[in-house]
Amino acid sequence: MPENEIPTITVEGLSKSFGGFQALVDIELTVGRGRCLVLCGPSGSGKSTLLRCLNGLEDWDTGEVRFGANPVGHRARDLVALRRKVGMVFQNFNLFPHLTVLDNVALPPRINMRLSRDESETRAASLLATVGLAGHAHKMPASLSGGQQQRVAIARALAMKPEVLLFDEPTSALDPEAIGGVLELMVELAEAGSTMIVVTHEMGFARRVCHDVVFMAEGRIVEKAPPNEFFGSPQTSRARDFVAQICQS
Repeated sequence: MPENEIPTITVEGLSKSFGGFQALVDIELTVGRGRCLVLCGPSGSGKSTLLRCLNGLEDWDTGEVRFGANPVGHRARDLVALRRKVGMVFQNFNLFPHLTVLDNVALPPRINMRLSRDESETRAASLLATVGLAGHAHKMPASLSGGQQQRVAIARALAMKPEVLLFDEPTSALDPEAIGGVLELMVELAEAGSTMIVVTHEMGFARRVCHDVVFMAEGRIVEKAPPNEFFGSPQTSRARDFVAQICQS
C-alpha cells in the first residue's frame, strides 16, 4: 500500500468481551484498498467476532474502527451508512425464504440505496448472471442447492456495490462438490480487485489469492504475514502447530 494512501479499514486497540469471556484483545489491523486478507485460527479465536464488529453486528468495549478516514460510530444512523459500504456473506446464507432469488438480491439496494424497483431488479438480474444463476431468478431459495444459495448471498452482498466484502466461513455449510464453485467465484472477486476479509479454513484459497494471512488465537492476532511466509515459516509455536495440523488434514 502506498505510504500516502489511507487504508480502507483501520482497527486500533479493539477489545470485546461477552460477560467474563474476552473474545477480542487489543486488535490492531489495517487493510488496504484492493487487498484480500484471510483470517484463520482455531475455533473460538475471535475471527467471526472481529468480522461482526467490522459490520456493526457486534458492539465493542474499547478501541476504534475506521473506514477510510471516518470512525465507525455506534448510533443507528452510523450503522446504516456503514452497511452501505460493507457487504457480508454468512456461512448459513441468511436468505429470506419467502422471497424469490431475484427479490433477495434486489431488496437491499431498494431499501438502503432508494433505487426504484426496476433499477434494483435490473441490477439483481445482472449480478445473478455474473454468479451463474441467471436461470434461477424466480425460484425460491429452498429449491436451490447450498452452493447456489451461497452464490445468491454473494450476489446480494455485491448489490450494494460495497467498498469491502466480508466472508464468514462461506463454505463451511457446503458439501464438497459445492465448495469449489463458491471458492472460484471468490477468487474471481479477489483477482478483480475487491477488498476482502475472509474467515476460512480453505488454505488453498489463502495460498492462491490472499495478500496477507492473519492468524488468531484466544482473541489476539498472533501473526500476520504474506501466505508464502506464513505457510513456509510461521514464527510462533501456535502458528506452527496450526499449519502442521492443516497440512495433515
